[in-house]
Amino acid sequence: MQNKNFISILWMIGFIINITIMALCIRELSNKYSSFEIQNFRNFFSIFIIIFIYLFKKNAELNTKQVKNNFIRNIFHFIGQSCWTWGLTILPLALVFSLEFTMPIWAAIIALLFLKEKINFNKILFLIIGLCGTFIILLPDTNNVSFYNIIVLFSAISYAAAHSFTKKLTETDSILSILFFMSVIQLPLSIFGSLIIGKINFYIFNELPLIIFLTITSLFAHLSLSSALKNSDASFILPVDYIRLPLIAFVGWYYYDEIMTYNVIIGSSLIIFGTIIFLRKDLNNR
Repeated sequence: MQNKNFISILWMIGFIINITIMALCIRELSNKYSSFEIQNFRNFFSIFIIIFIYLFKKNAELNTKQVKNNFIRNIFHFIGQSCWTWGLTILPLALVFSLEFTMPIWAAIIALLFLKEKINFNKILFLIIGLCGTFIILLPDTNNVSFYNIIVLFSAISYAAAHSFTKKLTETDSILSILFFMSVIQLPLSIFGSLIIGKINFYIFNELPLIIFLTITSLFAHLSLSSALKNSDASFILPVDYIRLPLIAFVGWYYYDEIMTYNVIIGSSLIIFGTIIFLRKDLNNR
């Protein structure tokens, strides 16, 4: 069991590195492309990379037994991805990641409202602490950022909804299959988004290495997180993900002179504290 936990930690470190590089790639590409265009490129090249893996990897599967759940999951995921990508082009990186960390709060609310999960004192306490932390983060430092904060917060809610369907998909479908259908379903959605805003750019030669790098890190991020959760309990693994916040804060400061504000530090600390306590209590009650 300890060996599996160690391997899971390595997978989580891989996830953290890849998601951080992915955020940097998106920020750099945003100088020329819209968030929908960036998703176009990533989905397009993801399909080719996954097909390449399928052709050369023995026993690889791309079939699915849950077509409906794939579509529902990817509609929510696309909304979340669009808001998250757009947020990375506008807001400080640490703020975007802090708002993303509210996802467990919305996942718990969705489970209570729609999946009819039982509520207990630990869940109530977790939701109160988490929502207080979220409110503190959303306190605007200037008059023009609160709308952007809400958009990124909506990405966390959409990710939480998508996550509930991802759990169901992993019961019957391979990780490669889930990634394949994610790219296939979301590509026309991102193209449609590009057409709506009237901006679709096919000239990518100069940025091609960065786009391919973004695609690879995106796929590895999904693979790393799925592999980590497969090997160990979520209550052990997910707290490791919070290393992302100081890392992305340092990256934002180093590359873009971004400063992590007090409300983000305090609010994020509350959310992290509440999540870790809830996960540990949940593990002890099993």
